[in-house]
Amino acid sequence: MKDRGTAPGAVHRRFEALDTAEAAAAPAAPAVVEPAVIAPRTGEHDHGLRTVVERARRRIGSGALPYLLAALFFVIYTTHSLLRHRRMETHAYDLGLFEQVVRAYSNFEAPVSDIRAPDFNVLGEHFHPILALLGPIYRVFPGPSTLLVAQAFLVAISVVPITRIAARAFGPWGTAALGIAYGLSWGIQSAVSFDFHEIAFAVPLLAFGLDRFLLGRYLTAMAWWLPLILVKEDLGLTFAAAAVPLLLLRRWKMAAAHVLIGASAFALAIFVLLPAINPNDTYAFWGNLDSSQRSGNADPTTPLGRVPISELVIELPMSMVLPSVKWMTLFTLLLPTGFIALRSPILAMIVPTMLWRFTSSNEYYWGTYFHYSAVLMPIVFAAFVDGVVRLRASRVDWLRRYAVHAAIVPLAVSLAFARDFPLMDLLHKRTYMVPDRVRSAHKVLDRVPDGATVSATMSFSPQLVSRAGRVTDFPTLLPGRGYAAIEVWGNNKDWARYWIAHLIGQGFTEVAREPGAVLLKRD
Repeated sequence: MKDRGTAPGAVHRRFEALDTAEAAAAPAAPAVVEPAVIAPRTGEHDHGLRTVVERARRRIGSGALPYLLAALFFVIYTTHSLLRHRRMETHAYDLGLFEQVVRAYSNFEAPVSDIRAPDFNVLGEHFHPILALLGPIYRVFPGPSTLLVAQAFLVAISVVPITRIAARAFGPWGTAALGIAYGLSWGIQSAVSFDFHEIAFAVPLLAFGLDRFLLGRYLTAMAWWLPLILVKEDLGLTFAAAAVPLLLLRRWKMAAAHVLIGASAFALAIFVLLPAINPNDTYAFWGNLDSSQRSGNADPTTPLGRVPISELVIELPMSMVLPSVKWMTLFTLLLPTGFIALRSPILAMIVPTMLWRFTSSNEYYWGTYFHYSAVLMPIVFAAFVDGVVRLRASRVDWLRRYAVHAAIVPLAVSLAFARDFPLMDLLHKRTYMVPDRVRSAHKVLDRVPDGATVSATMSFSPQLVSRAGRVTDFPTLLPGRGYAAIEVWGNNKDWARYWIAHLIGQGFTEVAREPGAVLLKRD
């Protein structure tokens, strides 16, 4: 039998009606009432145990549960992040770099990062002035832990709107399942476990906006999404992509506003603001459109006008599907939703992010690691719930039955993937132990005076930024007096020994040495 689908505004009216009922009196009933949340039978004693349990379960399901899950994941994310830093598994790129940026904002200075390059204003590389909001917090609580905790909070709080969205379509158990699945989703885990990044702000903004959007409160959703243009330059296009579901809803003026504001913000950032600050007078990532970068032959600062036309017309579209890792990333993105997210037009909001990632010659953008997929998770999970509600209007019996219990799919997939993603480390004893090489390294780093200039290798930089005067990425050395802190472990031992010998030959003297770490000084 043919699936008739749903009228363009019906899903949003259904969400809105449920939300109105919740605000008026009791907790919202789910879009399709499951047996587990049917009200007690007429005539049952109001103070009976079953009534009390049922009311408590419904109250948790639609009220307290989102906040309980958010608090739980905040603790998990914070613990994981701080333990990584304690084991010296954070890096100059990007925790050390962003700490320098936030530290500069806290002192009312331009966001310069010496780790990126001496005196380099990072607003010439990416447009993320929203980081200035962390300046006052960092001024009170200086240190890399402030950034890690802030990121954990921002990501964890996005669990609240996603769980609220789920509560309008599922009963308490389905709501809990979806909230947990989102908190454990691979895109969120990958972001939390990779230092700190500005996109932490985008995750809750997207999630809260989607919550309002699915209720038909499009102006409120726009207000939540508008700050995205201050998080990163490409998110202006994500803002613009919200026009797609609005067009299907025949909200012509609102759709036009999204396109106009989003596209204008994106163009202003990459054609005016970023080139004005960048020392090469260009947007720093045009060169990623040049496929010759894969062989290292292209200049990453190549302006768009100098990228060969054949690259843009022929090879660029092909790069969207090759190599196969890109297909696998897209498959992995949709798999937790059982591909139900494909039924929702709000899934169109993932397209700009997927476009810039897959057309880039930077292979780190293609896979499931790092922080690049975090902004996609709220969209995909909200699209899943929207798709479920649409399925429940189907005339096909098995589709309706599948939709009723669909919340178990994201949870099952997230749990199946969990063993391959970082939060599982919290179940291992070694996660809570400090390796001997780290203890030795701290003995060496403690010899660096506060306020000193130091060139530090990747793992040492985040340990020094909060108290050193200036920190550069080794082997970048600033003129004059200063220190060089070099880690000697893993695969870089021969490289480290070469540089130690070289610097001693250039007038540096050895100040401290422990297994795995050496500190040199130049007077």
